Amino acid sequence: MAFIPEDKLLEIKDAARIEEVVGQYVQLSQRGKNLLGLCPFHPDSAPSFTVSPEKGIFHCFGCGAGGNVFSFLMQHQRLTFPEAVEELARRYGIPLTVRDLGPEGGRQAQKRKLMQAINREAAAFYQANLKAPKGEKGRAYVKKRGLTLEVVKDFHLGYALDEWDGLRRHLQNKGISLDAAQEVGLLMPRQQGGYYDRFRDRLIFPILDRQGRVIAFGGRIIGQGEPKYLNSPESPLYSKGRTLYGLPQAQEGLRQTGAALVVEGYLDLLALRVHGITNVVATLGTALTREQVRLLKNQVSRVVLVFDGDVAGARAMRRAFPLFASEGLAVRVLPLPPGLDPDTYAFEHGVELFQEPWDKAQPWFAFLVEELVKAHGLEVEGRVRIVEELRSYFLALSDPVEQGLWLKFTAERLGVAESTLRQSLSSPGPVAAKRLDPAGNLAVNPEERLIRWVLHQPHLIPLEELEEWAQEFEDRELKDLMQLIISSFREHGALDHSLLLARVEEEHLRQQICLLTLGEGEPCTELLAEHWRRACLRRRLRKAQARIKKELAQAAAQDGGEELLALQVQKLKIDQQLQDLKE
Repeated sequence: MAFIPEDKLLEIKDAARIEEVVGQYVQLSQRGKNLLGLCPFHPDSAPSFTVSPEKGIFHCFGCGAGGNVFSFLMQHQRLTFPEAVEELARRYGIPLTVRDLGPEGGRQAQKRKLMQAINREAAAFYQANLKAPKGEKGRAYVKKRGLTLEVVKDFHLGYALDEWDGLRRHLQNKGISLDAAQEVGLLMPRQQGGYYDRFRDRLIFPILDRQGRVIAFGGRIIGQGEPKYLNSPESPLYSKGRTLYGLPQAQEGLRQTGAALVVEGYLDLLALRVHGITNVVATLGTALTREQVRLLKNQVSRVVLVFDGDVAGARAMRRAFPLFASEGLAVRVLPLPPGLDPDTYAFEHGVELFQEPWDKAQPWFAFLVEELVKAHGLEVEGRVRIVEELRSYFLALSDPVEQGLWLKFTAERLGVAESTLRQSLSSPGPVAAKRLDPAGNLAVNPEERLIRWVLHQPHLIPLEELEEWAQEFEDRELKDLMQLIISSFREHGALDHSLLLARVEEEHLRQQICLLTLGEGEPCTELLAEHWRRACLRRRLRKAQARIKKELAQAAAQDGGEELLALQVQKLKIDQQLQDLKE
């Protein structure tokens, strides 16, 4: 983890309250002192994700994820620690220098800033091309597709001229690194050396992140040629499986409706925007991923899939269904007539179908069953095949009530007994292993128990005594952790859980701290503290007893005389102390 001054981390942490940052991605509800929600890091049907505003940390009791505001952003946005610090500093207006991020963090931050600057420059270049006299071909295509000036402006559309090196020359004239432009995917290397433009004679669609920054580009060819669509490759800024086109522009529409329309392509989305449909986002040339479903889940409670009315579109929807089911996000399907996509449908038939789409859409499981019936028929062999293909979808349903209702629906549609169908479809799912003791509590060893006490109420035991106890730890990781806790408490006069997590390098230790802090456990009473004092003393005496036994054996072999007598006296004293402790 890069070195970043603790005073800077404290400043950012105090400004970026964890409940506020997490609340931008997870719907949280109050539960006592803490907040509870569905975990964004695993399929979660019952809220197991806990946020502690008081301690500035989070923990999921389902998958074990845990950390502070920085590590939440790291996991959710796939950022490094310096990148997460830099992002929060930017959001909350806190000045952060490259020196603050440390050598490696500074290099990474500078690299990202350079890539972002190159993308901004390229986007401006493409937009200028569309407006320039040489961009007439691009403007004619925009008009042909029925796109309005408002949509062109809102989505920052541009045009890549039919030239091999227009962007390369522009970037070179600006003194911008061509190597970096190639790394971000705007330039391609020539075999004989040098670079040429990736996008040529294409309508350009800048792809934005949630903060409205250009992270990649898509291009639709205007003339003849293949491929029809060309996208930026993945880069440190861009991962197509974790991004949705049009999400920044759809924020207000999503908030107002609580539902998202998901289409397949750039022009499908823009055609609906032209007709006033604002709660629409698009995938980026790939099937929907779990990360994209989670992006939607953090924005809306309902999703309507509007894929092309062909075999490929139906197949794409079917692949997405288990993701929605396992994430507990309501989804329906708005099938289009064969051969039509949302773009052509909107211009030929209007957009009434896409207004209030939830009421017009089919429940996804019903759509799936009908698609399978069309594919395989209702002969005996066909029904057997349908049941086999339904199994994975059925098991993805996390709500037993929903599972039961669809079981009944499917049995009636296929004409089979409900009990027989249940037996065929149902199989015991894997049960997550839980570390429980015989009483049903989280099983922890004595050293973990002490750390839990300290994390809950560090002021109850004098630090000098904790330091003495820490020396008795046998688990090296827990011993180092206890030393970090003591050091943090001494430096700040109180235990700052969030700052403590920033000091811990190992992810599993950060998760353990959050589990021990937010998990239920016995309070640290004087009786339990006394038990630990006795346990530490007993361990110390046993070590001394083992050492004296060895020394006694050596002294006896060497006829130690007085030394042997002194060792025997020590041994008797230790034996008596151990007996007293036992009694």
